[in-house]
Amino acid sequence: MSRLVNFSQLSLPYQINLRFRELPCFYSFIAQKNYFFQLVDEEQFETIPKQLEQQQLPEKKPILCKVCHHAITSLDQKIQVNGAHRHIFSNPTGFVFEMGCFASANGCVNYGAPTLEYTWFNGFAWRYALCSYCHLHLGWFYQSPSDRFYGLILNQLLEPSH
Repeated sequence: MSRLVNFSQLSLPYQINLRFRELPCFYSFIAQKNYFFQLVDEEQFETIPKQLEQQQLPEKKPILCKVCHHAITSLDQKIQVNGAHRHIFSNPTGFVFEMGCFASANGCVNYGAPTLEYTWFNGFAWRYALCSYCHLHLGWFYQSPSDRFYGLILNQLLEPSH
């Protein structure tokens, strides 16, 4: 018996669920312009999980909440905003924060209504960013009509050792 397999998916990290073994074809729901399908026999189909395990993908080292050690973001999410990753700001009450900018922080929950009041980044409204596990204040989620990022308080995070 032959099966139709989307080999463009071999570069993505995933496990083949046994339910898919009974389907006549194996494909992706990810929106792509070009799909590459190839007819494979049962023996070739059985080698796909081994091929996926052997692929070497860069390791995403998690950055953790200092209090509960919940994964917040990762090193590969570090970005520069206004020419730098790290920024030092003080709020209207005089508290000083050193924060780093991150493209995403899936371990955060955003709290409050977006506001432009006292923003540290022109054109960006902010909301609080809290640890989604222990609700520690980790920083702020910044958003504009065309962009968004997290400004996380660096002394509230545990970065992996290199």
